[in-house]
Amino acid sequence: MSTENDAALGLLAIHSPMRDGESDQRSRIWRNVSIAFLTMLMGTLLSSAASAENSPARKLGRGVANLGLGVMAIPGEIIATTRESGPAVGMTWGLIKGTGMMVATEVIGLFEVVTCPFATPPDYTPILDPEFPWQRFTNREESRSARKVRTATAGGRRVQE
Repeated sequence: MSTENDAALGLLAIHSPMRDGESDQRSRIWRNVSIAFLTMLMGTLLSSAASAENSPARKLGRGVANLGLGVMAIPGEIIATTRESGPAVGMTWGLIKGTGMMVATEVIGLFEVVTCPFATPPDYTPILDPEFPWQRFTNREESRSARKVRTATAGGRRVQE
């Protein structure tokens, strides 16, 4: 009886379209792709759902976006350094700066997720400039001038211009 089962298992193994480890590898790949997609989706939804400029929901959205998309700091810094100093400097020094910014973005993203219920820094203001990882691909002067912060005379609270 066991020889018939062994022969049947051997026959299935020969005609099976996947080898032994391929199924596990494919499931791991799909799981990782799904987690990455859900992280990006959640970061996008949380960042766009927060209607108030500086709120706990926006801080949580920033944190999730920075955790999931912090790797975008590498090409962002390469592009910015290339615009400022040329392609040779951009590909070398920009890569080094981008790697450092990726680590900083991930750590600050974790900090913002953990501390989202608390007003740290005051009024839930963003720690990083730019606030979200995808904003690294805009012209830096445009983004800085568009986000000028002024102090309102009424109440002394910080508001966007």
